[in-house]
Amino acid sequence: MKDPEAGGGRLRRSLLFVPGSEPRKLERAREAGADTLIFDLEDAVAPERKVEARGYVAEALSAGTFGDAELAVRINAPGSEHFREDLGAVVGAGGRTVVLPKAESAEGIAHAVAVIDELERRHAPAVGLRLLLLVESPLGIANVLAIGGSSRRVEALCFGHADFSLEMGLREADASRGIAFHARCTLAIAAKACGVAAIDSVHLGVKDEAAFRADAELGLELGVEGKLCIHPRQAAIANEVYTPRPEEVARAQRVIAAADQASAEGRGVFALDGKMIDAPLVAVQRRILERARRAGVL
Repeated sequence: MKDPEAGGGRLRRSLLFVPGSEPRKLERAREAGADTLIFDLEDAVAPERKVEARGYVAEALSAGTFGDAELAVRINAPGSEHFREDLGAVVGAGGRTVVLPKAESAEGIAHAVAVIDELERRHAPAVGLRLLLLVESPLGIANVLAIGGSSRRVEALCFGHADFSLEMGLREADASRGIAFHARCTLAIAAKACGVAAIDSVHLGVKDEAAFRADAELGLELGVEGKLCIHPRQAAIANEVYTPRPEEVARAQRVIAAADQASAEGRGVFALDGKMIDAPLVAVQRRILERARRAGVL
């Protein structure tokens, strides 16, 4: 089983959608500061501009120079007329990460992976394309555990609460309560069970930074590793929320030091600040330090 918090894992605190049909926004994304830039060929692009946007995105992928940001592409869904062409453009331009929308079944993921395998054999055998699956329907949530374990290429499960809420017939898309919140929790649990990262849903209030921060902090309490963003300012807030705070790092260092001393004395359980600490709690603190290291604050 994969472990999204293991030392080689990629930090994905903020994943910012960038419309693929707007070259100016693709260019400005270089300064966004997001861990992952998602060049969007799906919802952000009008049907008549799909082919044009594909060219812009392929050009951006080929050019690179986006610093340390991971470059991902949200392609059009399997079964659409643009699916294979989108994938071919990503592979041909040297892309390494695809956001696959409408992830609803292990069989559907297997079909997409078969197409990727074929394209890589023909054009780029060394690519090893990674998949971030966007789960955004009741069927997807019902099958999310199978989806998360469907392929070695899968590195994250992402929740799309707006489409989920639409299909559920909800009056509003609010992932902080009700059945949408239940689905949000279900995805986080399934991701952990599959050993892949859990990525939280977007927050649609672009100008309400306080509400976005509160929603990101709620996601943190659910165990997710990062958040989908639709504005560069949201990316900055997500980076802050999902980076361990100095007091968390200091606490983790104290726990690890006490654990090392207890181990040297032959004790597996020890007390610190009046609380009993055992192996699982020590492991949590090690993960905090590892995440701080990858975020560059340790």
